[in-house]
Amino acid sequence: MKTKFTRLALLLAIGPLVPVAFAQEEKKPTIVEEKVVVIPEKGTIASALRDGASFSILTKALQLTGLDVTLGTKGTFTVFAPTDEAFSKLPAGALDKLMLPENNEKLRSLLLYHVLPGIFTMADLKNGEIKTMNGEKVEIDIKSDTKQVEDSMISKPDLVTANGVIHSIDKVMVPHSLDGFAGLDEE
Repeated sequence: MKTKFTRLALLLAIGPLVPVAFAQEEKKPTIVEEKVVVIPEKGTIASALRDGASFSILTKALQLTGLDVTLGTKGTFTVFAPTDEAFSKLPAGALDKLMLPENNEKLRSLLLYHVLPGIFTMADLKNGEIKTMNGEKVEIDIKSDTKQVEDSMISKPDLVTANGVIHSIDKVMVPHSLDGFAGLDEE
């Protein structure tokens, strides 16, 4: 009888603890990896490009390299922005190759070749060379009837934003550092 009583006492003693143990297991916090999404400030270069109908490829490339964050925050920049049509003029497969994760730095260099530090409206641009944010220089050629950077025509100048200015161009400019990559120097 003592054994039955001991077992009964033991079950009664443990019984209330069992649901608590299960409840504690269910309440363990679940760790979820969060991905931070940075939305460019309204009115910035990045948001104007994102909202523009003809800059979807440029926007995607900026996001892949993190430059959308740079162009979506404080600072002053001038961007020679290739349109989607300009990207379509690249050699076959070049854009796909540039967008691969292992070529992120090459894509970043190409994009920074289109960015100047500071604000340069068409009135500010002068004939000659100017250093881009990738460290290489571009040739500016301003005439009364044409306005070019390298061999790209500036089709829509002076889209002024909160942190700079955008000039739409009709051709992707390729820095010398990328000559030979994915046929880019064959344009």
